[in-house]
Amino acid sequence: MRVPFGTPIPFTLRIRQRFPLLTRLSRPSLGTVSVTVTVILTSAAVFAVCIYPKLRSDYYKEVQERERAFIRADREQLADGLRPWSNPFERK
Repeated sequence: MRVPFGTPIPFTLRIRQRFPLLTRLSRPSLGTVSVTVTVILTSAAVFAVCIYPKLRSDYYKEVQERERAFIRADREQLADGLRPWSNPFERK
């Protein structure tokens, strides 16, 4: 594309002039973009919820130990009057 002398050239046009291979690529449709973004966001959420805690398990163990150190009660007090859980399959 020819641009008159002295006019500012848009950034996208400058990139296309420097890399002619980019002119062969067509602009993706809105559906393609939405599916791609959905897959990326879902992958990020799965990583944050499932994989990251497995990679950093030592951090979560330390936090759990620190939080449990503040609890100064036994099972019956924490149950708040309800019967604490016991194994129903245990032989008496």
